[in-house]
Amino acid sequence: MLTFILAVIAGFAIPFVEPALTKLVKPRLGDVPVHESEYRTITFVLLLIVVAIVAIISGVLASAFTVLFGGVLGLFGVRLFKALKALADGQNDDRDAD
Repeated sequence: MLTFILAVIAGFAIPFVEPALTKLVKPRLGDVPVHESEYRTITFVLLLIVVAIVAIISGVLASAFTVLFGGVLGLFGVRLFKALKALADGQNDDRDAD
């Protein structure tokens, strides 16, 4: 459970960590062609690697699925919640119209 919670936090933190990590990684990638939009993916992978390392150090058994699912849920959770809320509000409006 600890791994899942850390992965959700890591996924949620990606938009906040990405600018600093991009400034740190960009000069070191020199000759490697990296598109600007790929830095978010690099940040996602690096943060999930950190979560996996913390899980290993703490002795908690962590499956790759738990780490990945938590990270994706953290990254897209706010957007999914807003989409589901808009969908539910839209269905309520349709029922009221009849």
